[in-house]
Amino acid sequence: MTTKINMTNPLFKEEIDTVKPYKPGKPIKEVERELGLKNVIKLASNENPLGPSGKSVRAMKKAIRDIHLYPDGGCYYLTKKLSQMLEVSESQIIVGNGSNEIIELLARGFLSPGDEVLSSEQTFLVYPILSQVCGARYVTVPMKNHGYDLKALLQAVSDRTKIIFIANPNNPTGTYVTAKEVESFLKHIPEDILVCFDEAYLDFVEAKDFPNALQYVKRDLPNVLVLRTFSKAYGLAGLRVGYGIGHKKVIQYLHKIRQPFNVNSIAQAAALAALGDTFFRWRTKRLVASGRRYFYKQFKKMKLKYLPSQANFVLVDTGVDGDRVYEALLRKGVIVRSMKAYGFETWLRITIGKTKENKRFCRALEECLAVQ
Repeated sequence: MTTKINMTNPLFKEEIDTVKPYKPGKPIKEVERELGLKNVIKLASNENPLGPSGKSVRAMKKAIRDIHLYPDGGCYYLTKKLSQMLEVSESQIIVGNGSNEIIELLARGFLSPGDEVLSSEQTFLVYPILSQVCGARYVTVPMKNHGYDLKALLQAVSDRTKIIFIANPNNPTGTYVTAKEVESFLKHIPEDILVCFDEAYLDFVEAKDFPNALQYVKRDLPNVLVLRTFSKAYGLAGLRVGYGIGHKKVIQYLHKIRQPFNVNSIAQAAALAALGDTFFRWRTKRLVASGRRYFYKQFKKMKLKYLPSQANFVLVDTGVDGDRVYEALLRKGVIVRSMKAYGFETWLRITIGKTKENKRFCRALEECLAVQ
């Protein structure tokens, strides 16, 4: 029996049907197959070029012996360790299937049709997608010097505003808002508006005036939530594990929405072990800092505009169509990310890799630009 859909009462929700889904880059093996290449390098997704910590690898191997059992549904040991390290109560932490899941929980838990979400133009693409899925209006303000303009955000607040997302450092620009700016901003935000600081790239920050968003949670502000991830500095992107820190009432509320067993047992074991490997994090941060300086030097030689970054990537203006340069680099076995989806027509985002990878990219970029 065939069921006919009455198009006057569509099966699909309009707000979801019109979403432009996030488009991930192609995997290395597929690029190699399609283009007949070998030794392709990927500098596109802000992953850790060192891979995971050795301690995490050993913990995963051990944890796999119990893979027939359901994972710890409350992430007990990981939450306890995070609580000790961050000096907050366990009731102020929620662990998710990547920090993206916690963003989704926020959207599902706090947004209704007609509500508004505030953020900046040219920031993380997941914010508008999840806002739209929940029927909320996503409101953006223009950037100032390629960074969040908190004064403009404040002026855009309305009686419909429910959530404000601040990616700090920002993806894809690598720029940041200062401690002074955040302090002034939060003084004027009503307590019934949730302010979410997405700190996925916190571990790479060197700026002395970078804000300590966690202090506002410790001050017991009811409307501040901080998001962090194990995908970047900890090298565990493939496992999908992140966490949020906030007021215990907000965290308790989010737990009501969270799926049981949302973080798998392998991911929990790896994340817990990663927290104990401070030397690995030091190596990662040192590699990224060195790579940033190398890119700055090379881009200056090529007379290309770039944005100084506090993250593990650098945004560079090629001066020509970004998609064309992306395709040309792809044919040379170098995967990067074109920024057209973010409104940067001629820019590329380059993840910092190992020294050999960084040098190979710069040679390839110079060759590609010479024939554009």
